[in-house]
Amino acid sequence: MKRGSRRALQACAFLIGVPAFAADLGGARVDLQQVDESLSNLERRYLVPEMMERSNRLTARLNDGQLLFIMKDYDRAAMALLDVVDDSKNRSHPAYRDALFYLAESLFALRNYRPASQYYAEVTSIGTPNQRQQSVARLLEIALATHDAAAAQTYLARAGELANQGEEPTLYYAIGKFHYRQSNFAEATAWFQRIPESHALHRRSLYFAGVAFIRQNKLAEATSAFEHAISVAADPAGQADEAEEAEIGDLARLAVARILYERGELVKAVEAYESIDKASKHYDKGVYESVWISIKEKDYEASVRKLEILLIAQPDVLHGADSRLLQGRLLLMLGRYEEAQSSFNQVLYEFNPIRDDMQKVVDGAKGDLEGHFNRVIGRNLANFDLTTFLPAKAAEFAGPDMEADRAVVLVGDLAQEKRDVDEAQRTIERLDALLNAPNRVEVFPNLLEGVLQGLEARATLAAARVQLNEKTATPALRSDPEYARLREARRGWESRYAEIPRTAQALQQRDKKVDAQIRELDKTGFALNVQIRGLEAQLAAISKYVEDTVASKGATGREKAVYDQVARELAETVALRGEYEKMARGIEMQRLSVGVNDSASNEDEKIRQSLAAALDAEEAYLAGHGAPVAASERSRISQLDARAVAFLQKTATVVDEKVAELKHQVDRERQNIGTYGGELVTYQGQTESLGGTIAARSFRAVLDRIASVVLEADVGNVDIAWKQKQDQSKLIADTRAKEREELEVMERELKEATGD
Repeated sequence: MKRGSRRALQACAFLIGVPAFAADLGGARVDLQQVDESLSNLERRYLVPEMMERSNRLTARLNDGQLLFIMKDYDRAAMALLDVVDDSKNRSHPAYRDALFYLAESLFALRNYRPASQYYAEVTSIGTPNQRQQSVARLLEIALATHDAAAAQTYLARAGELANQGEEPTLYYAIGKFHYRQSNFAEATAWFQRIPESHALHRRSLYFAGVAFIRQNKLAEATSAFEHAISVAADPAGQADEAEEAEIGDLARLAVARILYERGELVKAVEAYESIDKASKHYDKGVYESVWISIKEKDYEASVRKLEILLIAQPDVLHGADSRLLQGRLLLMLGRYEEAQSSFNQVLYEFNPIRDDMQKVVDGAKGDLEGHFNRVIGRNLANFDLTTFLPAKAAEFAGPDMEADRAVVLVGDLAQEKRDVDEAQRTIERLDALLNAPNRVEVFPNLLEGVLQGLEARATLAAARVQLNEKTATPALRSDPEYARLREARRGWESRYAEIPRTAQALQQRDKKVDAQIRELDKTGFALNVQIRGLEAQLAAISKYVEDTVASKGATGREKAVYDQVARELAETVALRGEYEKMARGIEMQRLSVGVNDSASNEDEKIRQSLAAALDAEEAYLAGHGAPVAASERSRISQLDARAVAFLQKTATVVDEKVAELKHQVDRERQNIGTYGGELVTYQGQTESLGGTIAARSFRAVLDRIASVVLEADVGNVDIAWKQKQDQSKLIADTRAKEREELEVMERELKEATGD
């Protein structure tokens, strides 16, 4: 349920005026007819579907889950399907196996491999033949992704058996990928080639087959596979991701261009590189590689021009260090020394500070870089990523290669699990507050709409009673002081009742006002949080700087005083952030408790009841003085009000039943989260001892790469100086040689003139 749609119907704490009541009995009759029709529709529109959904709950939730899965909303799909699968009463239902399979698929898409493999394993026992084959294929993929060699061999054998029982391209692809990963390239290509063109995996299988052919040194077959991947229709079944399909096509174009380059067919290679779309993320790589074709042809001017085009599209030196260095080398070869030096200096300007910052960390660790990062990761596991142990620019430079490092991914996944568990615990808190709040009907938008219409009907009936009393009272009775007192009391409550929201639209307007105020509070709180976090970041940076300085140079009294002061202020800032988070949670809990049956709507109900009591007293006086209200109209109003009350009571019962089911699910998830949290603590302890080693290794690897870039730029500048010296020396030598030649000519001419 989206917060916007739910909140748009919430009852809030502000009063909205409504038009005064109509003043004629005919109007009251029309209102009663409308109320009658509305009440007739309420139960059919709101309660009957709920009863039908409860009797067909598994099918409805399965349909919801499948729809969300098709929409690639895997988180919500998994939640809907888990609701079905976790209920043991559903295991005998024919649709249970579909729910199980789509739950496993959703978790697989989320890379939540452990529970996905558990559900896939169950599908292999109870699923349809097609589901069994796909589940075995997924289990084989998971075993490869998690490097579980024993499981991979088990599922490979099972996949081979199923592959002979019927055509299943997903199974062929999984077996092909297994052999590909094991470097069994001949077997891999055989399996990839079995996938038909009509399947979503066809283009991808062609690409991997092409790579496998290259590994077998079969360039002709590889070229054919890549060209087929380029020309074939992208996913004719419309099941694959369009962006992924386009990327496969671009990778195939790169592969064809590289093969043509190796064959020496340079013109065709350039054409292949140029066929990559400019919007592709591989376009820059294609341009960079095509530069080497011009270099191979010794056309250095063309190489420089291509690089200039590339650098216009890639102005960030951090992401284009190789291009800048190559540009410097080419300009050096062309004798354009100032431009070459500018290229090398741009690289040095960007990378020298990064290298120096990283070297300070190494120096400060004093030979125990692993221990340093153990402490860092131990304190910040929930926020672990590359920037946890690398400077921001170094992490940006390391890029996808470092992010794909298995060890880094492992710690990063554990950090994500920590964040997920923390978020799940916060969600449980919010759900507890929402399900235990008096306004819990707000959880169910459809039922809420019915409740609001029921309340609106009761308000209309109250208005009709007012009109009946006004029409019944004679002028003589109105002049009676006792009746005037009763009438005045009733009109006072009537006036107050007119000021409260009595329609769904009025409730929406009142809700918008509250939402606006809460948004202002949120904005103020967010700004305050940004300031707190900014201050915290600054203090943490100062603390780290002082700590590193002390570690590398030794402590002085002044530095220790600064460090102690920063530590105190940092602790105060952390405490302040804790207070803010507590306040933010309080605002959120208050937000969730606003709506039907909250303090504002309860006050509305008290006013309605007081108006009803005043109307009863007025009716009793009129009846006692020979002027009773019209019996048929009064009876009809009472009957309609009883129907409205009955609808509201039935709705409350349905809400309580649905809330009880949700509470049961929440309690079950609370237990699961507790289990996950306990396992996570164990893994976290292991990670704190292993994570430092992983981070230190990765840190050194990135530092080596950056140092290599700096060294190459420095060497480039040295080469420029040396080349300039050589050019100057050559110029001097040439000048001296020319001078000697001219001197010899002059001497010969002098000898000829003198006859010597």
